[in-house]
Amino acid sequence: MTSHHGTTPTPAIPDALPPETVLLAPAAPHAVPMRSPAETWGLVVAAVRTTDAAGAPVRFVGDAPAPDPVHTDTADLLAGIWLPEQPPADLHAGDVVVRLHAPGGGDLDDDPAVTDVEVLAAMQGEWRTVRTWEALNARWPHEIAMTVLVHMRYLADAALTDAQWATLTGPIAAAMPDWLSHGLGLAGEPAGSPARRAPDGLAELLEAGLVKEGEQVRFDNHTATVGASGVLHHGPDVFAVSTVNALATHLCGYTANGWHLWRRARDNRLLADLRTELATH
Repeated sequence: MTSHHGTTPTPAIPDALPPETVLLAPAAPHAVPMRSPAETWGLVVAAVRTTDAAGAPVRFVGDAPAPDPVHTDTADLLAGIWLPEQPPADLHAGDVVVRLHAPGGGDLDDDPAVTDVEVLAAMQGEWRTVRTWEALNARWPHEIAMTVLVHMRYLADAALTDAQWATLTGPIAAAMPDWLSHGLGLAGEPAGSPARRAPDGLAELLEAGLVKEGEQVRFDNHTATVGASGVLHHGPDVFAVSTVNALATHLCGYTANGWHLWRRARDNRLLADLRTELATH
């Protein structure tokens, strides 16, 4: 969809997201932040969805050229929550964060109408810079939307794959002789080794007692059950395992950070708040 500033209505932030969520797209130019607020480290993306005009994330020879986000709205939803400080990357695996910086030099150094944008992702125990953009105007959310979406989906899918292996294939392979597991194409675990954990932080909450195996988490009308090793079970199929971000994205209709959607059912506390409590104690 082509941008028409001042005529495109701004939809409400999805109800399931916490009230402190900041809507970046769609938004009027004056509502788009150009610097991070004082005493914040960055904005963790809670929701993103691209428009049809954005096209596919991977383009092949003969495909239409990528749209110019200066003139075309490539995001119809981009929202996040400001973080007061840099959180531990290992506990926040899968999070994608946007940081805004004053341009680094030249005539634009003090220009409040432009910003340098840095996108980071928590992966393999560290915060890694995914990409940076220099001297963008208030349409910067459309410049970064596809990059944010691709990394959120990739990390969520990777965590889901690992969780499925840990829950289903891993224990089967661990019980087999090496010659049989390799013959079946399974990377066998050493016999008697503990089950691997889902790599997205929920296992740490389990170990700390902040959530319990078998208890429920909810958002909107959706309910999931916390399983062993930090997986989530949704629906009657006990073999249908998922993870915090992958399951939220599956249920939402947009790419979601499930930590800012799922709440502990017994007291309605966000998993994101429980994760922060664990990191600060």
